[in-house]
Amino acid sequence: MYEKLDGDAYIRACKRLEKSAGWKYSTQQYLMNRLTELSALKKDVDAGRYEPQNGTSFHTVENGHERIITAMRPRDAVFQHALADEIMIPTLKKYLIHDSGASLKGKGIAFTRRRFEEHLRWHYRRYGTEGYILVIDFRKYFDNIRHDTALRLISEKIHDERVMKLIRKIFDSYRIDVSYSDDADIGDEVFDSLAYQRIPKSLKTGKRYIRKSIGIGSQISQIVGIFYPTRIDTYCKTIKGIHCYDVYMDDRVIIHPSKEYLKDLLKEIEDIAGKLGIFINHRKTQIVKLSHGFTWLKTRYILTTSGKIIRKIPRKSVTRERRTMKHMAKLAGNHEIEWDDLKEQYRSWRGDKKRYNAYYTLKNMDKLYKELMEMGRKGKNVKY
Repeated sequence: MYEKLDGDAYIRACKRLEKSAGWKYSTQQYLMNRLTELSALKKDVDAGRYEPQNGTSFHTVENGHERIITAMRPRDAVFQHALADEIMIPTLKKYLIHDSGASLKGKGIAFTRRRFEEHLRWHYRRYGTEGYILVIDFRKYFDNIRHDTALRLISEKIHDERVMKLIRKIFDSYRIDVSYSDDADIGDEVFDSLAYQRIPKSLKTGKRYIRKSIGIGSQISQIVGIFYPTRIDTYCKTIKGIHCYDVYMDDRVIIHPSKEYLKDLLKEIEDIAGKLGIFINHRKTQIVKLSHGFTWLKTRYILTTSGKIIRKIPRKSVTRERRTMKHMAKLAGNHEIEWDDLKEQYRSWRGDKKRYNAYYTLKNMDKLYKELMEMGRKGKNVKY
C-alpha cells in the first residue's frame, strides 16, 4: 500500500493543488519549482523525515456560521492529497454506506438530495404522509473527533504501519494546547475551536495537550470526517434495517412511520456517538411530522397528500442573500469592489435555485438585483 506513494502520485496531487488553490501566491511559488519540490518531498517521506508544518488559521463566515479554516502550506497540501487520494479514500470508502454523499467522486450534495427524495417517495408509496423524520446534527463535529479513536478505526482498515505512521504525524499537528486549564476532564468536554482562538497565546505554553479536533480544510480531515461515524451508519442501515436513511458529512436524516421508534433510535445513536466522543446537538436535532414540512440541506421540503415534493428556499437564506446584495452594492458604489463582483455573487446564489418551487421569491430577488445594478449603471448611490 505504501508503494502507491510514488512519483506519479505526487504529480497527480500537485495537479489537484493547482486546480483547487492555483490562485494563491504561495501555491504559484511552489508550482514554479514543482519538480524540485516534489523530489525533495518524496525523499523526506521515504526516509521518514517528513514532518507536517502548522498551517495558517483564519476565520470565515459561511451561511451565517463562523468557522475556523486552517490553510496548509503547499508542500503539506500536496502530501495530504497524495495520501488521501491514493491510499485513504480508496481503502476507507469501501466501508461507507451507499447513501453517504459528501466529498466523494461521483457523489456530493446533489447526489444526497436525489437519494433523499427517492427515499421520501418510497415512504409515501407505503405510508402516505403519515410518519416522522428525525434530523440529527452533531455539535462542533470536527472539533471533537478524538485522535486515538480515529487512529484506531483507521488502523483496522489500513494495515501498513508506514502509512499509519504518516497519518499519526498529521494528527499530532492537530493537537490542542490546553496549558491554560487545570480541568482534568477537559478532554471529555465539548471543544469549541472558536472559543479556543480567543484564549491569549501567552497561556498556551505547551505544557499540556489534548488530542482531539482535526482542521477543516485539509484532504485528510474530509475523509476522516466522513469515515469516523461509520459505526452509527452501519448500525442504522445494517443492524436496524432502516431504508430511509441519508447522510451528508455530519448531518443525518431518518424517515420512519413511528415517532416512538425514532425516539428510541436517537437514544441508541447517542450512545454510540458517546463512545466515539462526539456530541448530539439537541438544539438542532428534532423529530418532525412529515405532513408539517421540514428543512434539510438548506431546503424546505413539503410532502403533499398527492405525493408531490415541494422544495422551498429557507427564509433565512433569502434574507441573508438580500443583505449580502445590498452590502455589496454599497461597496461597489464606493468603488471598494467591482459591480461585476455583485453580478458573480448573485449568479452563484441564483444558479442552484432552479430546482426550487419558488417562482415569486426568485422573481422578487431578480427585481432587487436589477434595481441595484441599474443604480450602479447610472452612478447613483445605493440607498438601501
